Parts: sequence; structure tokens; C-alpha cells
Amino acid sequence: MKRLTLLAALTAAAPAVQAAPLVDVYFGGYSWNAETSGTIASGSADIDMEDDLGYDDGSQTVLYLGVEHAVPILPNVRLRHMDLSDDGRNTLATPITFDGQTFAGNVSSDYDMDILDGTFYWTPLDNVVKLDLGVTVRRMDADFTIAGAGVRASQSAEETFPMGHLAARANLPLTGVYVGGEVNAIEYDGSGMRDYSAYVGWRSDFLLGVEAGYSRLEVELDDVSDLDSDLEIGGPYIAATLSF
Repeated sequence: MKRLTLLAALTAAAPAVQAAPLVDVYFGGYSWNAETSGTIASGSADIDMEDDLGYDDGSQTVLYLGVEHAVPILPNVRLRHMDLSDDGRNTLATPITFDGQTFAGNVSSDYDMDILDGTFYWTPLDNVVKLDLGVTVRRMDADFTIAGAGVRASQSAEETFPMGHLAARANLPLTGVYVGGEVNAIEYDGSGMRDYSAYVGWRSDFLLGVEAGYSRLEVELDDVSDLDSDLEIGGPYIAATLSF
């Protein structure tokens, strides 16, 4: 919540930042219709998010704010906040174990994953085709809870990921239409974090725009705070954008 408040405050200050010469500010937000799949574990056996815990589609919230400038040496900057949460219910065919607790029969569960990105990037190509190269520093705070008949278990994981960043965008001249994609990725010591997106958008002459695309997040944790995961969260989105 504090991170979301900070991002909102920075967004409110965007017009003042844009008053500086040779500075462009952009902002966007969307509700992401994402499906959660994969496995988590806090013990010897993996727990399937769909087959065991009953997860399906959920609505996730993403906000971002970026500042680009004309100083070649200094990087451009983008902040992005992802508020990912969902819950599931299911009747287990076989018992599962999580954090030393055994669950059978009817179970409910939920997760809350708070992700804050700081992306620092340079733009070596910026005309009809725009190319961005840089690094993303990602802070993830995740909580997983499973509850059954008189039994409840929770696990939390906090991790910071330094990631490579690559983005490309092609603008269709005189139309305001663009297509593009983005990748952030890192793998080390059995853990990893990756996200991919592909999109098509349109920007009007009045600063406002709209963007539609597909985004996918992959979270692999190897014994991070006694938690293992091989999660995939992905689906389509429609975003509203604002550029100064």
C-alpha cells in the first residue's frame, strides 16, 4: 500500500516534471486478467495451484510511471507496481503438506504478491523503431496461505532480483499506432524471475492513449525463506495511457 501511495504521488507530480525542457513523462495502468498456474512447496512435495488449490483467472492491478530525457549518459527511469493477489478453493483428492501441516478434504488458499520495479534504461535507437536496453531492480514480497478443517499454514518470501531489461517498439507513421514487446529476466542459484509482454497501442494527439496486449510473469524460487515455487501468471490486458 505504501508503494502504491508513493507511485500515485509521483504520478501527480508528473506535469511539473514535464515542464523541464527535453523531458517526456508517461503513465499507464491496467487491470490484468491473469491465470495463475504452476506449483508451490514448503516441504517435500509440490502443490499444484490449479489441480490441488483450484486457482483460475483473477484480476490483477498494474501501474507504471516513466521519465525519459535527452541526456545520453544518464538512464531513463520507469517505476512499475504490480499488486497480484488471488484465492482458490478445492476438494483434495489426496492430502497435501505445506509448512509442516497436512491438509485433506476441503481447502481454501490465497496469495498476495507485491512487486515494485525500478527500471533504468538507455535508448540507442529512437526513430520509427525504438530500442531500450537496461536493468530492472525488482523487489518482491509474497505471502501464501492454505487453510483447511482446523488447520492453517502460511509462508512468506522476500527477494530482490537484478534483471536484464530489453524493450522494442515500432511506430506506424502518421497514425499514432504502435506495436512492441518487453522482456525482463534473471536466473541464479536455482531461482529466477522473468516477465514478457507483447502489445499494440494507439496514442491520440491529446496525450491520452489505449494499449492492449498479453503479459506473462514467471516466478521460480528455490528454498527462499523455506519456500519453493514454479509459478506462471499470465493473460491479456487493456491499459489506459497518458503521455506528457
